[in-house]
Amino acid sequence: MKIYLVGLCFAWALVSCQKEVISSNDSTSNPIPSSGTFNSTGQNLLLQGNFENAVHSTSGIVKIYEDKDKRRTLVLENFKTDAGPDLRIYLAEDKSVTNFIQITDKVQNGNISLQIPSDADLLKQNHVLIWCRKYSILFGFAQVK
Repeated sequence: MKIYLVGLCFAWALVSCQKEVISSNDSTSNPIPSSGTFNSTGQNLLLQGNFENAVHSTSGIVKIYEDKDKRRTLVLENFKTDAGPDLRIYLAEDKSVTNFIQITDKVQNGNISLQIPSDADLLKQNHVLIWCRKYSILFGFAQVK
């Protein structure tokens, strides 16, 4: 009986994470480079990776840039994920949300540019997670290298 209830609760949590619709945002404050290691604003490409599915379909490319003043920007290209009630973007040490830092609490599909907090340690926090905080579910992730 306990196994049945646990399974039923898990199924309900997965279905609940699909109730909201994620809007699309195709505008970025920083243009996405087509080639090379610098974008048109002079930002240097530090790291990049591709999103992979976890519990939900998630796709796109993630890039991390740094400008001459050492400010870092997280850029999502052609990003797409399923909708969820409380989605966040985290930088973490692994897919288990170890030592994470929140980048935003507003997740949108499309091309997005977000500032990375100065206290983020990209040598350790090299996983970009799409995380449903309400149900503690990993939608998708990208390891940046």
